[in-house]
Amino acid sequence: MRVEAHQLRVSRFAFSSGFFVWLFALALSGLPTVQVQAQVKGRDYVDLSVVASRLGMKSYWLAGYKTYRLKSRWTTIDVDKNAKSIQINRVPVYLGFPTREWKGRLLITKADYDHVLLPILVPQVFGPSPGLKRIVLDAGHGGRDIGASNPAYGLKEKELTLDVSRRLKKLLENAGFEVVMTRDSDVYIPLTQRPKMANRANGDLFLSIHFNAAGSASAVGFESFALTPQFQASSKFSKPSWRDNTAWKGNEQDPWNTLVSYHIQRSLVQRLGGPDRGLKRARFLVLKHLDCPGVLVELGFVSHPSTAQKLRAAAFRQTLAQSLFEGIVGYGDRLRRIR
Repeated sequence: MRVEAHQLRVSRFAFSSGFFVWLFALALSGLPTVQVQAQVKGRDYVDLSVVASRLGMKSYWLAGYKTYRLKSRWTTIDVDKNAKSIQINRVPVYLGFPTREWKGRLLITKADYDHVLLPILVPQVFGPSPGLKRIVLDAGHGGRDIGASNPAYGLKEKELTLDVSRRLKKLLENAGFEVVMTRDSDVYIPLTQRPKMANRANGDLFLSIHFNAAGSASAVGFESFALTPQFQASSKFSKPSWRDNTAWKGNEQDPWNTLVSYHIQRSLVQRLGGPDRGLKRARFLVLKHLDCPGVLVELGFVSHPSTAQKLRAAAFRQTLAQSLFEGIVGYGDRLRRIR
């Protein structure tokens, strides 16, 4: 996933040279400090117009005065009032806290500036980037743990995740990556063991592959999850609690967790068309104890009839693997440009 606008196509995994001149200038300028504009319930908020100026972007209200836009040649960010998600090049990205209007200006928390905007737009400000040679693929569930299922279509999540993981493994190895799989057969592996396996393998990226199910057959779409930063509520909760005060080992990779999750989510939707359920936050056990960046993906709802029908086809499962592969490659290209 690249931060240029959808209509710009230099190549599938490349930016224009002007974009990198801009990034280099920003890095030299001492980015990314911005002044706290207000405090609401003890949280620091920054002015999005100031953020835009600091990032070399234009900013303005759209017609109707409900959405504030930050725009450059390569990036469009749309932010609604009192919203807990924003759109970065049309990809929904969930925030830790709602936006606030203040004296005719729209504010975002300093925490979301640090944990959302900077990792996706200017990740070079976080110092040396991680490597990306050995990738750990975690096929969700297995053995006695079937996961989601749809008996009417003969679908079991444990079989789908393993199939897509094997397809992705082949694509990655053909491109020169090393691949480690937490399981390559129908065996049960406890959740606590999966990140340990990644750490023992000295993995550079951990990708946990899953499929969704819901009580309503209308639920549909793809979503990606990065580990929730400390002191923030996961996306399914409205506000943080004392349980969110713990800093997990995986939080040491917060910027890279965000960056790789964004790349993968955008790649899924670009190739498969969505619906785009966005980049979200969760404290899944497989993400908490990682020594490397990690992301968990939900590749569709087996409970959705149209999706279930597609998932029965090997060609569609291959497309899912191809989308994940392209997201990983795009993330890797960003890391190399930083270095």
